[in-house]
Amino acid sequence: MPIHERENGGGRADGSSVQGRPIVITVATYRRPALLADLLRSLERMHTRHLFRVVVIDNDVEGSAGDVAHSSALDLTYVVEPAPGIAEARNRGLDEVTAADRAVVFVDDDERVASDWLDRLVEGWLEQGTEVVTGPVISVFAPDCPRWIVEGGFIQRPRHKTGTHLATAATNNTLLSIPAWVRAGRPRFDTSFSETGGSDTAFFTGLTRGGVQIAWVDEAVVEEDVPAVRATFRWIWRRAVRGGNVQARVQATESARMLMRVRVAASLPYRAVRLVVGVIRHRRLRSIDLVPLAWQCGLVGGLSGRLIKEYKR
Repeated sequence: MPIHERENGGGRADGSSVQGRPIVITVATYRRPALLADLLRSLERMHTRHLFRVVVIDNDVEGSAGDVAHSSALDLTYVVEPAPGIAEARNRGLDEVTAADRAVVFVDDDERVASDWLDRLVEGWLEQGTEVVTGPVISVFAPDCPRWIVEGGFIQRPRHKTGTHLATAATNNTLLSIPAWVRAGRPRFDTSFSETGGSDTAFFTGLTRGGVQIAWVDEAVVEEDVPAVRATFRWIWRRAVRGGNVQARVQATESARMLMRVRVAASLPYRAVRLVVGVIRHRRLRSIDLVPLAWQCGLVGGLSGRLIKEYKR
């Protein structure tokens, strides 16, 4: 049953007015049943004081995740979203939020959660008093992963001190207060990002522009394996370029985009030189040198409409 009424009095950001309500964990998936099964098993093994339920949104019209979802011991709702696209699947997850839920949590189908993950995430939410909290995703490398990728820091995501405020978040380990979402007008994920990715960045950036605060909770840990397909220079470069694409597209005004064009023109040569100097000085390729250059190239593509469509089918 979708939400039909605004919370009485709006509710505090820390959720104190809705303590007895469950957390709904949403998982968008597409043809990765084995990975989804790992995630659901990790949720089953959790030790938590909080009532929660799970919604699995299968973006495969053939329902390839059905057997895995239906075999889970969790309080789980399984739905198929036939419209292709990651934003469409995320929006279907929002459709499954009900008036009984106090917060919605987003995790990816290729992750595993720690046994205390939900408690840490909710406790961080209550302690920080913000409308959104987000936590780390730890990359787990295969033994045969190239050393230059591990040592260069290309895959690992940055971590922050608990309580650090952020400008945006991703749907890989994030809790959103339902009262805050309702007060913001029940925003949706922008389907124009479905083929490129980045609808989560646009979604949470929009919330922060509207006054919603996002805080980091470093104790709320999930992990994901790094598949061989990602342990390549091509994937790393394209992923960083795509990040620049997204950043260019979420700029709200033409004046902001114009300023970005000026900054890109000035910084591209510097980034290229820094990459060369970094390789010579450290005798290896490092994320801190390569990714900013790729990001700048992605900004150029985003400003000119040349986009990497990572999720195009």
